[in-house]
Amino acid sequence: WMAEYQATRVNLALQTQARDDATVRNHILPSFGSWVIGNIQPIHVAQWVADLDARGYAPATVRKAYQLLAAALDAAVESGLIGRSPCRGVKLPKLETTAEIRFLDAAEINLLADALDSRYSAMVLAAAYTGLRFSELRALRVDRINTLRRTIRVAASLVESRGQFYFEEPKSEASRRTVRVPPFLVDVLAAHLTMYGDGSDLVFSAPSGGPIRRNNFRRRIWLPAVEKSVGRPCTFHDLRHSHAALLIAQGEHPKVIQERLGHASLTTPLDTYGHLFDGLDEAAADRLEATFAAAEVHAMCTREDAPVIALSSE
Repeated sequence: WMAEYQATRVNLALQTQARDDATVRNHILPSFGSWVIGNIQPIHVAQWVADLDARGYAPATVRKAYQLLAAALDAAVESGLIGRSPCRGVKLPKLETTAEIRFLDAAEINLLADALDSRYSAMVLAAAYTGLRFSELRALRVDRINTLRRTIRVAASLVESRGQFYFEEPKSEASRRTVRVPPFLVDVLAAHLTMYGDGSDLVFSAPSGGPIRRNNFRRRIWLPAVEKSVGRPCTFHDLRHSHAALLIAQGEHPKVIQERLGHASLTTPLDTYGHLFDGLDEAAADRLEATFAAAEVHAMCTREDAPVIALSSE
């Protein structure tokens, strides 16, 4: 039944499909693969969850396995195979606290870019000053950079699944976007292509040509540079967070941040970076004071009964 259910799931990203197949193969089938569906009871599911937790699997892994099992058994109910799903009343392990986001300032971004192999410096600057994801940057093609308009068109992401590379359409219409870049970055990208263009249409490629492999990049390039410059912890995705922080610090509207990052909803950047807006409140209050003061001066100068004070010749 698990195989039949998995075959009905459509429009899955390749990485999601590979992850779910591995979860079913490694965590669900070893325990329930030979069971008759109707024999599985809530106590059996609860014991299975407790066993995965006791064996040291991350809470997120346990929860994902449970979600896949529950979805398959819900489908069994809909198909009339069982009357009620046994996935009910099961206590799941609490999720671990999300790792703290690292925000790099402009000086730290430059320090990190300088510490990297020069082949990847432009990639780091592009991430920090456009907010593009790692998968979007390594899928970026030369013809999607418009140097005259200073724009980058995001039209795909590059993912790895079982050792193979696949270009995927953006997850949402919001992810399919055009991002305007600062003038310095146009020059940086032009210099990068002059020095490292390998004849392919990819802007960023591996030394031997072709797409950049995430694990190789992280182990051989990223982590050594981080340790030499800004120090751990610092992920490549933190450059995307840093881009949002730079925009907030210069007073950009949340809608601008949403569109540059490719979020479908305005609530996403507000939920993720809302605390960074707090520091702008005092500056906003100061600007309101200046607005009031200017209006008050104008009123004093134009009021008919405003007192006229004669100034001495001195």
